[in-house]
Amino acid sequence: MDFQLVTGGPDTMDHLVFTTTFTHNKFFYKAALAETITWEGLRTGTYDVLLQSGKGTQRFTLIKDGDHWRAGGEVEQIGVLEQEIADLLGTTINEVRK
Repeated sequence: MDFQLVTGGPDTMDHLVFTTTFTHNKFFYKAALAETITWEGLRTGTYDVLLQSGKGTQRFTLIKDGDHWRAGGEVEQIGVLEQEIADLLGTTINEVRK
């Protein structure tokens, strides 16, 4: 899965933001992921995700849960996020973090 990093300004802490595209079960997906930051500028360990496909657009928080990733409880979507999609996005986060 390819990704494109979005960088910040010079001389600032650069929190992780990236976009990616992938195909899963014959559907093409586009995703934008941003590391969730508190108002105090602290990392929360979660990621805000905007996911778009022919199935619709979903906005959710991606949470690491053991070896897997899952959508948080506030999912704004049509349908339910597949666990395989959450894990694919989590794998990409791990690759980008390297």
